Amino acid sequence: MAKFYAVAKGKSGIPLILESWDACKAEVIGFKGAIYKSFGKREDAADFIRLHGLGFEGSSSTNTNVSKGLSIYVDGSFMSHKNNFSYGIVVVDNGEVIHTDKGVGFDEEAISLRNVSGEVLGAMKAVDYAISKGYEAVSIFFDYQGIESWALGTWKRNNKITQGYHRFMQEKMKEIKINFKKVKGHSGDIFNDMADKLAKEALEALK
Repeated sequence: MAKFYAVAKGKSGIPLILESWDACKAEVIGFKGAIYKSFGKREDAADFIRLHGLGFEGSSSTNTNVSKGLSIYVDGSFMSHKNNFSYGIVVVDNGEVIHTDKGVGFDEEAISLRNVSGEVLGAMKAVDYAISKGYEAVSIFFDYQGIESWALGTWKRNNKITQGYHRFMQEKMKEIKINFKKVKGHSGDIFNDMADKLAKEALEALK
């Protein structure tokens, strides 16, 4: 019998419905105050999350319309022997992965920034995806602080890559609400790990 694990409060900071105990464990074991329970039906798992008053981004609001907001995990990678960088993104809506993407970049100046350029490219791809699907808000989950700090202008932009990224994000913020949430890389966050794996796969497939 299939099981659905409702994680109302876990490491990712967003409500999740997972389909394996291993994925659930990664979210809740070692996390103080975790709220979770297993169910035989997905609908019951969703009701459990709503019962705990958690909607998009774990808000304490009782508003259950989480479809207007989106969570996207981004990561970048670099391989010196291929002299190239890549990105991976994992799109999560209402606790479920609804889309993934990966790709490589070839800008010579961007290559000098190694995996950071992949993170930047992934963040831009994430925002474009959310806008293309008509979402009103998107939360970008990242493990490199520049993704937030360059976008908001709290870090100096010393090259065309970071300057272009800042302009891009500032313009997109006029179209969609963008939230930034930092996660610790390689810490067992399942979606961050998925984004990292996708970025690596993109480079491995490069001829």
